Amino acid sequence: MNAIHYQRLLPEADTAPLLSLYRRSIASVDDGFYSAAQRHAWTQWAVDAAGADAQLRQGLTVVALADGSSVGFAQLCPAHLVNMLYVDDSWQRQGIGRTLVTQLETVARQSGIATLSTRASDVSQPLFRSLGFEPVRREQIRGTRGVTLMRTLMHKPLHRHSDQRP
Repeated sequence: MNAIHYQRLLPEADTAPLLSLYRRSIASVDDGFYSAAQRHAWTQWAVDAAGADAQLRQGLTVVALADGSSVGFAQLCPAHLVNMLYVDDSWQRQGIGRTLVTQLETVARQSGIATLSTRASDVSQPLFRSLGFEPVRREQIRGTRGVTLMRTLMHKPLHRHSDQRP
């Protein structure tokens, strides 16, 4: 297995590889939760490359790299929300998503955020649950051509390590 390196998205970085990874990650979802039309609607965010690039440069985006190639990324934007988490399908189930979320959680905790949130897809919900996030409510979002997608708002209380009691 190649060593994974994690870094913040650099200001001069080309985000095209992340947008490609985003589309591939969604296209590879074959879990019975989403239809082909839903997966297509989900990928449309990346069609506006300039808008997607601007979004990726907001908040904090952390990229997982293997041999210099992007294999995953996650974003904290605003400071209390894990806004995006995507891992290339050939790199999934190797701890990359877990590490990305854990890094964002550390930043949120250091920033004094009391509760970390996410809007988890049905695919990512088990990962977030395993990291201590609890479901709050289901949400329906409307994609392109009237296609709807479901996601779950989830919260995780953050406690400073010195505040935790045995």
